[in-house]
Amino acid sequence: MKNFLTTTQTHPPQIPLPYFLLMLLAMVLLSYLSWRWYKNKIWRWTFLTIQAIQLFALYTWYLWQGFPLYISLPLYHCRMAMFAVLLLKNSRIKSYFAIMGVVGTYCALIYPVFDPYEFPHITGFSFLIGHYALLVNSLNALFNSYKTHPISKRLIVVATFLLNLALVIVNQTIGGNYGMLKHTPFIMGTPLFVKYLAVSGALIILMIIMKKGLEHFEANIK
Repeated sequence: MKNFLTTTQTHPPQIPLPYFLLMLLAMVLLSYLSWRWYKNKIWRWTFLTIQAIQLFALYTWYLWQGFPLYISLPLYHCRMAMFAVLLLKNSRIKSYFAIMGVVGTYCALIYPVFDPYEFPHITGFSFLIGHYALLVNSLNALFNSYKTHPISKRLIVVATFLLNLALVIVNQTIGGNYGMLKHTPFIMGTPLFVKYLAVSGALIILMIIMKKGLEHFEANIK
């Protein structure tokens, strides 16, 4: 338990290929089960409860250990989506963050970036459990309420650029890397403006693709 809650940083865990493939298989399986069971109240409440416990445990650890604001704020895209899908009533804003949650989970599990602690550690468990719960909760929200709370491509574009601009300002103020906008994978040495455009553009494109797929799903179940 001591190592599970340690604050001594070492290096991110290395994921052997079989475990990585299992992570992806679990992602696909949960997506399928969410499509089959999104109307099931036990299914929905189970994953909402898992998400709430995961967030409570992680942020209790952050507060208990006195982590600085540049690490401990819930301002990563997926963390914002976790809180939004968990706490917001059905609305266009919730639909926006739910689409972000699905896209963010797929990206996070295909290219996982763990905190620099040896596994098993609370951050590693939070990463996996949190993203799987986010995926299910986001899909449940979208399958149940997107038809009555759809969002436009314009909203995705405007909201994403504004949200990421706010994250850039926060990062410049407190020295964080929220939204991966300061240390962006694959383009580490590029100017900040390029990272802002790259992250925003990629997120917008993936969210629009997800929106189109969701609307195709809605059309086919009428």
